[in-house]
Amino acid sequence: MNAAARLREIQDKVNESIQYSIDNLAALMEEERERLFDIRTRREAVQKEHGEVLTASERAEGEYRRARQILLGASRSGEESWEKEAYERAMNLMKVRGAFEEREKLLAAQRDELDREERRTERLLRRTGEMGNRFRVVLNLLNANLDDEDLAAPAGPGDWGAGIRLAERESASLARDLHDGPIQKFSAAGLMIDLAGEYLSRGDFERTRAELARTRNQITDAMDEFRSFLFQLNPAGLKDGFEPALRRLASRLGAISGADIKFSVEGCAGDEPMLLRVSVYKIIQEAAINSIKNGAARRVRILISATPEMLRASITDDGKGFDVEKTLAEAGEKSGWGLLNMKERALLVGGELVILSEPGRGATVTLAVPLPVFRR
Repeated sequence: MNAAARLREIQDKVNESIQYSIDNLAALMEEERERLFDIRTRREAVQKEHGEVLTASERAEGEYRRARQILLGASRSGEESWEKEAYERAMNLMKVRGAFEEREKLLAAQRDELDREERRTERLLRRTGEMGNRFRVVLNLLNANLDDEDLAAPAGPGDWGAGIRLAERESASLARDLHDGPIQKFSAAGLMIDLAGEYLSRGDFERTRAELARTRNQITDAMDEFRSFLFQLNPAGLKDGFEPALRRLASRLGAISGADIKFSVEGCAGDEPMLLRVSVYKIIQEAAINSIKNGAARRVRILISATPEMLRASITDDGKGFDVEKTLAEAGEKSGWGLLNMKERALLVGGELVILSEPGRGATVTLAVPLPVFRR
């Protein structure tokens, strides 16, 4: 058996194992959803009975106080039969009041326990959903095929090691961001729909409408986050050249942050290989987002220029700046991989990236890619 066939066999076994885990998690989630529905139904019934008992207890308390007043009047009157009757009634009402108080305490304890059980089940559902989503992302990454010839292999002196490291980090980052963002929101929306169904089955139309409104807002937020991911993964307009893609980037980031973002494209013929175009754009995108998100910049300037020999790009901002060496040194310990990603994208296309910054003095990122070497 050759290496490729052996690798394919291993991949098939891993696929089968991951799919088995996904199926088991899906079955577990279905069981937990049914359990959550049962918990909420029981809690609703306990809450209703608790309210009824509380009302009855308050009524019994009022009757007991009135009986005490009657007993006091009977004692003062000196009529033994009346006093005895009033005493027995007061004692009976005291027992009834005590029984209601005990029942109220018991129901309150049951309600609190059901609340805790509901929260535990929701956490388990959330974690199970997260794990299932992670397995799906791994499965998709494992089976992903790169069909675009321009993206399948570097057309120049690209560093394959840099490309692999970059792909691994971006895959992990995408899985984490999807799972922490829109996937969580969609999972929550599913629970909201279940809850709306409960209210509807009980004829509680007002709470049903309120829950469906919350669900709609949750789904809208999740879709907005998905659009943001798609925008970052597949920049609109890039196939038509740098200018349309940068116009969209500047417009979007400016609208979100309120920063003044301007760009200029000079000398680009529009026939650059797609790998080069994507890498340059992603470096600019990462630098611009860092300027706004981490540097709190209010002014960002982007320039791309090209000659037959060289493509250059620069991103300059007026943000708070940072210690470049310290940030790069800490990138392996913390999760801030942005600067390393930019450097390895530059390596992938045979270019050189320089990052200049000091605390309090903004930042400048420059990229230079020799085009004859890249096209060779």
